[in-house]
Amino acid sequence: MKILFTLLLALSLNAAGFWTLTGLEKANIYVKNELSLVKPETITKIKEKIDFALQENDIATQQQDSPTLMVSLEELTDDETHFIYIKLQLGEEVQTYRKAKTSTFAITFEATDFIEVDVEDVDRDVLESMDFLLSQFSELYQDDNE
Repeated sequence: MKILFTLLLALSLNAAGFWTLTGLEKANIYVKNELSLVKPETITKIKEKIDFALQENDIATQQQDSPTLMVSLEELTDDETHFIYIKLQLGEEVQTYRKAKTSTFAITFEATDFIEVDVEDVDRDVLESMDFLLSQFSELYQDDNE
C-alpha cells in the first residue's frame, strides 16, 4: 500500500505545466506493452488513436529523424487487484545550453495515468485512459501553438 501511495503522490506532483510542444511538426509512434492482459487489437487501436491525434493537430507521422511519441503500459498487481500505469511521453534530440553545447535525448512531454482495472474490462479501460492522455497532449499542443 505504501508503494501505491508513493506512486499516486508522485503522479499528482508531475504536472504538465513546464512541458512545451511549441513547433512540434512531426513525430513517430512507439508503444511499449508490458501488459499480459491486453489484446493485440488494443495495441493496434492505441497506435491508431495516437496517429489520429497527431494528424488532427497537423503533426506529420512516419518521418525519418523525428521526435517519438511513446506509450508505455505497465501492470502492477496487489493481491487480487490489477493496476495499470500508462505513460505518454515525447522524446527527442535536444541541445543543451551549457558551455559545451551537447546534443542529447530528452523527454520533452509526459502525461501519466494510473488506473485500477477489472480483468474483463482491461482493454476498454486502457483505451479510455489513452483518450484522456491524448486529450492532455492535444490541449497543450494547441495552447502552445496558437
